[in-house]
Amino acid sequence: MPINASPIMLSTKQEEILREYTRSRTVGENLRSRSEIILLASMGKSNNAIEKEMGITGKKVTKWRNRYSEKSEELKRIELENPHKLRKTIESVLKDEQRAGVPAKFTDEQFASIVALACESPGSRNLPFSHWSASLLQIEAIKLGLVESISVRTVGRFLKYGRFKAASKPILAES
Repeated sequence: MPINASPIMLSTKQEEILREYTRSRTVGENLRSRSEIILLASMGKSNNAIEKEMGITGKKVTKWRNRYSEKSEELKRIELENPHKLRKTIESVLKDEQRAGVPAKFTDEQFASIVALACESPGSRNLPFSHWSASLLQIEAIKLGLVESISVRTVGRFLKYGRFKAASKPILAES
């Protein structure tokens, strides 16, 4: 094992859980392959050997081996104090970290302005048609300077789905 490879020492219960994941058909492929990486590492295999055996990149092997190693003390503690939480904790260790998404292209104000425009009658703006279409709203929104540019499809999505959802339960106090 290369000097920079994190050693992996598994308890019997951790190994049992990881083996279940590698054989399961109901867990995601990511959890299955990450479990296999940890099991192979616990057998003393090098990152290069795991990389070749599994047909994955060394970077991936190193990432998951290191992450599991960093959490090994926490896993031992949880196994002793709250053994019923061990499975969930292993899953969280082998789960992808939350990634930042693409920032919203349109502000809430722009969204509201386009929806408000759609609620107006085209006749009130002295336009020669009686109903809005997504393409007519797109043209008018750009002309009014509500947005610099917007696709017809995005306008249609604004109108079809909206951005805001109603609460599933009443949120105001009942009188």
